[in-house]
Amino acid sequence: MALEIYNYSFDECVQGLTEIAKKLNIENELDEILAHIRLYNIDLPFVALASDYGVPQNRERVLFIGCRKDQKLIKNVPATVSQNEKVTVFEALYDLDFVGNDDEKFNYENIDLKSKYNGTTEQMKGLLKKRSIDGKTDTKKGLTYAEWSRKGRLNGRFTNAKNPFYVRNFEELENGLTHLVAQLQNHKTSKQNNDVVKRLSVILETGNYDEAKEQLKKIGLNSEKRNYNVLKADGQSSTIMTIADDYIHYASPRALTVREMARLQSFDDSFVFQGKRSTGGNKRKFEVPQFTLVGNAVPPLMARAVALEILKNIK
Repeated sequence: MALEIYNYSFDECVQGLTEIAKKLNIENELDEILAHIRLYNIDLPFVALASDYGVPQNRERVLFIGCRKDQKLIKNVPATVSQNEKVTVFEALYDLDFVGNDDEKFNYENIDLKSKYNGTTEQMKGLLKKRSIDGKTDTKKGLTYAEWSRKGRLNGRFTNAKNPFYVRNFEELENGLTHLVAQLQNHKTSKQNNDVVKRLSVILETGNYDEAKEQLKKIGLNSEKRNYNVLKADGQSSTIMTIADDYIHYASPRALTVREMARLQSFDDSFVFQGKRSTGGNKRKFEVPQFTLVGNAVPPLMARAVALEILKNIK
């Protein structure tokens, strides 16, 4: 004598019953029963674009929102900014552009736009807009995206919080004396040799990696690297991934810092990414470096828009 145990999930059971109901032509009756059994409903998935919610990045994510069946079904999350209001890369990063190659800064510095963008100063200034927290333009009480990033978007709810600090590992975390407390964290550039800097300069000047390949080959600076994404000051970035060297700053021949990538994800500057800055090889299996933490994250402003839409519809 043998005992065979069948372990089916609810969805698997429903799938089996649906096939039977189709054969017996009683699908409507089954749907009515299931409507009473289920505790929540889920509409069709929808694609949310991060730049629609005040994030300076074209990052798409498929979302499902499950709603208790006695609550209103949420089918999408409305954009918080219009197409013309979208936050640009320049707005997000301009005030951090005071680092050079193999450089690290712990304090903010003033940016002289006139000397930096001689001839196009007014054009660049025109990209800066006063906004509310969610990105909508607000000329009266608003702040720029960079100002919000410095000040924080938590509306003073954590005024008693300690100053943000950085540690490299758990041992340093347990020892308060090793905490690195600074006004600005995670703002360090990669050490790139002269050939890499020259290569990035050519790509930046050309504006596109594919178009620059022929010229790079002529001057002996071609690379086997599959892709470089040149950021455009007046647009949004492509999806921020986990490798900073895939991106070229819109005004400088260099990769991005962790802080700059975090800005493109809409993290406040007070959010410090701990641990190693980067890693490679087999270490990726058990280490989660700063660039990976940033690249794999959900943009906070998009998450905020989703949460507020849910709160608005809960009774």
